[in-house]
Amino acid sequence: MKFLWLALKDLILVARDKKAFLTLIMMPLLLIAILGSAFGNMMKEDEEVSIKKFTLGVVNLDQGQLSKVLTEEVFSKNLSKQIAVKYYQENELNKKIQDHELEIGIVIDKDFSQSLMSGKGTKVQLITVPDTVIKATIVQNVIEQFSRSVPIEAFVSQMSQPVQAGNPGGIDIESYGKKPLINETTIDAKTKPVSSFQYYAAAMGVMFLLMTVVQGVSTMILEKEQDVFNRLLLTNLTYANYLLGKMLGLMVICLTQAFIIIVGTNLLFGVDWGPSVSGIIVMTFAFVVNASGLGVLAGSFIKTEKSFSVAGMFGTQIMAALGGSMVPLYVFPDWAIYVTKFFPNGLALQTYLDLMSGAAFSKILPSIGASVGLGLFFFAIGLMRLSLERRGKYA
Repeated sequence: MKFLWLALKDLILVARDKKAFLTLIMMPLLLIAILGSAFGNMMKEDEEVSIKKFTLGVVNLDQGQLSKVLTEEVFSKNLSKQIAVKYYQENELNKKIQDHELEIGIVIDKDFSQSLMSGKGTKVQLITVPDTVIKATIVQNVIEQFSRSVPIEAFVSQMSQPVQAGNPGGIDIESYGKKPLINETTIDAKTKPVSSFQYYAAAMGVMFLLMTVVQGVSTMILEKEQDVFNRLLLTNLTYANYLLGKMLGLMVICLTQAFIIIVGTNLLFGVDWGPSVSGIIVMTFAFVVNASGLGVLAGSFIKTEKSFSVAGMFGTQIMAALGGSMVPLYVFPDWAIYVTKFFPNGLALQTYLDLMSGAAFSKILPSIGASVGLGLFFFAIGLMRLSLERRGKYA
């Protein structure tokens, strides 16, 4: 139980340092207030985003049934509230778009139906004027989903229907016009948009928790540098107890800071952290374990406090920028958002945003498991590193 008094020692030192204690509390709340107000117009939770109905020019070079299904059933009927379809010749369509009389058009390849039915790739040329990204994305996604659904339905029909005369594949092509080929997915009604104050409360919170970890580990390295660590080992304190005590003290400090940030932003700015209180508590604990484990790991490799302070703050700023604390995650591409989940702050921020949007506790269990697992993994490597360093000195 020697690690407990070591953790208690660190807590007493932080409590006595009023300047550091106030910085850990006041700075996050101040930045959340500034950023939440400054970027309020970018994330209005009551603002409705609407797409006006637009005209889609179509050149159908295909003589098969599936191209008619795509243009007549999917675009003209199913999406009639958003899209008006007009048919053109290819040269006429190109001229309309060049003259900006039409914003977007598609050219369906002559082998479109046959290629889809055989499972081969097919081409649909999408032609747009500049600055029509949203409309182009809508049309592209509809075509891609249609192209993916047809081979699957064809295979199912072939397996379930007998071979018919004139249709050796057993596929009733005519039936495609009567079946819903576009599956509409509706977001859960409980899902709520995240406001600017909500976003930056979570973003600044995880960033300052990383900074707290850096400060705590800097103290640990300073003890090694001033031979305090060696004197502690003379008291029969093991490496595991030393790291465990340091990590425990750091976790208590971080959890205290997180509690103040969450409660403070809720009371001062009305930030709603989500309906799942248990999810918020457990995810905060998991993030602190992850960040503290990473900090202890870094502290076991770096020998001087000055080097770690510079590297730690630089690394924190990089992780904050890539993890969404400085720039909203909404402007990142999908692959970048996925990569940020490997950072403790990136994974925590995305999980907090899910909770704020109304996610249930069960949905965030994978994130909790990943955070705790990574934290324990980092701690184990730090322990091994410290043991090897000690053996090397006295070998």
